[in-house]
Amino acid sequence: MSLSEFVAPEQSICSHQAQSGCPHSARVIRQLLEAALFELVLPYQYDGSCFTFRAGARTYRARGKLSGFGRVRLAVEDIWQLNDGQQQAVDLASLVQALPASAGAGERLLQELEQTIAFCRWNQEHLTLSANRRGLSYIALESAIHEGHPYHPCFKSRTGFNFADHAQFGPEAGNSFQLCWLAVRRHYLAIYLDCPDEQQFWVRELGLASWQQLQDAMAARDIGLTDYALLPVHPWQLKALQASLEHPVAQKHLIPLGSAGDYYQASISLRTLFNVSHPDKANIKLPLHVVNSSSLRTIEPHSVGTAPQLSQWLQRLINQDPWFSHYSTLDIQHEYAGMVLKDYVAGEADTKAENDWLRQLAPSLSVIFRDNSAIHASSFTATPFVALSLLEADGEAFIAPWLQRYGIQNWLGRLIEVVVLPVWHLLVRHGIALETHAQNMTLLHDNGWPQKLVLRDFHESLEFVSDFLADPELQPDFAALHPDYVRPAPDRYYWMSSVEALRELLVDTLFVYNLTELAYLLEQQFDYPESGFWLLLDEALSSYADTAKDWSGRLAQLDLYQEQIQTESLLRKKLSGHPNMEFHHSIANPLHQIRRGATDVIY
Repeated sequence: MSLSEFVAPEQSICSHQAQSGCPHSARVIRQLLEAALFELVLPYQYDGSCFTFRAGARTYRARGKLSGFGRVRLAVEDIWQLNDGQQQAVDLASLVQALPASAGAGERLLQELEQTIAFCRWNQEHLTLSANRRGLSYIALESAIHEGHPYHPCFKSRTGFNFADHAQFGPEAGNSFQLCWLAVRRHYLAIYLDCPDEQQFWVRELGLASWQQLQDAMAARDIGLTDYALLPVHPWQLKALQASLEHPVAQKHLIPLGSAGDYYQASISLRTLFNVSHPDKANIKLPLHVVNSSSLRTIEPHSVGTAPQLSQWLQRLINQDPWFSHYSTLDIQHEYAGMVLKDYVAGEADTKAENDWLRQLAPSLSVIFRDNSAIHASSFTATPFVALSLLEADGEAFIAPWLQRYGIQNWLGRLIEVVVLPVWHLLVRHGIALETHAQNMTLLHDNGWPQKLVLRDFHESLEFVSDFLADPELQPDFAALHPDYVRPAPDRYYWMSSVEALRELLVDTLFVYNLTELAYLLEQQFDYPESGFWLLLDEALSSYADTAKDWSGRLAQLDLYQEQIQTESLLRKKLSGHPNMEFHHSIANPLHQIRRGATDVIY
């Protein structure tokens, strides 16, 4: 079907008007139904151009199509509720109420959907969107990418934010702010630095003037670095935690010092902040007690001290691997330092009381420092990977000039070499899977020609199976990093129980919820068939396999070409009311169909 019949991924939120008169509501309804059908929350009938399904007592019909990996694509202007054969506009509240949800989960989902719509409306009414984002700097482009997650219907929920918070701390408005600071009694803070001298670390990160300002603030409160250490806090987080901080502040375990230092701006991921005063300095990742899309955006305490070790491990593997040296298409943003409120203490007179407030606050008070040199110091242009699937105000794809310059086939082939093969090689050769959501990826390019992939966020997105590691002796001494790692439960933290889980992580994040958006864009905007996209991917993977004969057994274990594969069910998880549980459903694998000779429709 043509572009006029479908919403190209991921279009401007203002580009289509639905029956309800609100384009933002229409988009939320579309993505909610696409997810519900894809995850089989709502079983459906499909006749090749139209989906028919029931939710509660109501019947619905929507024009659409199936795309790669079974993803459902609906025409935003052609989604209807049927009443005695008559088409009526879909009511969001009635639809959510009819979804199978646990007690309270449906109400929470509706609140998040309504807040997503409200924030989209605020953006439309208060922001001047850039007419052409192609020439923007990396930080400016992160701010200008307002579309949100192309699959999850709660793509801008940000529960806990009001409109003022959204304006100040969301990325879209491009506002900057200073960090707030706490002095934390050293006994309660775990500190992981990349240099032995704490003062040297802070002077490097803050600059001498800001460091001195914080020293003066501590002196004014009759405390010093002997007994206390510094911890930056997101200003919204400090406000949100006010009630929980009363006890430790009263006990002088934590002492607020006010705001200080450089100014920061939120990235697309909300928790990661860019230093706008000194763009070459570290990105800062801070926890937020905010639910956005499918997750609460705090940080697991165990992962803060592990983050530098994971970055060092990955870098060692990359440096020692001749394949990476030859192709030179992968770089990483090192997570090199961090601090976190301990989630336990030992030896206290009243250990239970201490552990109670620590356990409550530890996920909400931490910081991770992420090196920015792979992006900022590169001679190539850096572009957030999410931009590759976007449309500009002129109706053209963000990448249209690149495709016109190099040709779709050549450019796409090179993109797969740069983006897919390094991640696949890391899994095949070394046994490490990374969560390659578009949000975790940056493309370095030369006038649009892909040159290198930069990955980030390993502390909560790396998985391995111990028996599948090619060089287990190189892994960190996890048991020495955190008590939780001494006897970890299966499929918890970084240890998976099966190689299949590693393949699922890669396929889910890189193919099912990432490259499918680009494949769909190319078909809708450039008449480049999706089947051609997956054929080209298969050719690249086959060529890789031809050069990896020594690892053929490992390739067989990963079994990428299964007919049916498991994928994460993001909406089911939301409806379950159990955010820490995993939900999956089976989907058809187009790569399997290609291996069986399919060259056209492979969904």
